[in-house]
Amino acid sequence: MTPTSSLPWTVTTVTAGFSGPEAAVFDGSNVWALDALDATLKKLDAEGAILQTVTVGVETNSAIYDGLSIWVASDSSITVIRASTGAVLATLTGNGLNGGFQGAFDGTRYLVTNQTGNSVSLWKAADLTPLGSFPMPASSVPFGACSDGLDFWVVLRTANKLARF
Repeated sequence: MTPTSSLPWTVTTVTAGFSGPEAAVFDGSNVWALDALDATLKKLDAEGAILQTVTVGVETNSAIYDGLSIWVASDSSITVIRASTGAVLATLTGNGLNGGFQGAFDGTRYLVTNQTGNSVSLWKAADLTPLGSFPMPASSVPFGACSDGLDFWVVLRTANKLARF
């Protein structure tokens, strides 16, 4: 770790053990960093030491924490990991996943954008039930996503718009 103090805060860079960091989430105790190049999710302590490494899908882009589990979206699957133990609960496929990119959680449902499929896919978080895949406007390329707790908001990259779902 290399502390830097030229800023009004201290920045500590953690470099060991990563080949292509892509995203990070906090579970209330630890940081989980998605390493896209080696298809893993790494659990780090407060000092940045890697405590655990979990294998996830290839071509991963996002990690979302739902309060219990971490959902990692990849090109054609979603890996659901219990944050407290690091155990893989499920690897979800189907349900319209096609170029999965960005995930979002609204408190009960998980949504992932499908760039290649030009759609979004939904799951019920409590029991991992697929709720369907829903098309976006033609050639819009759903990209980023978030939730305001009621609706999902999806960035339609090539349409230069946001969609509320």
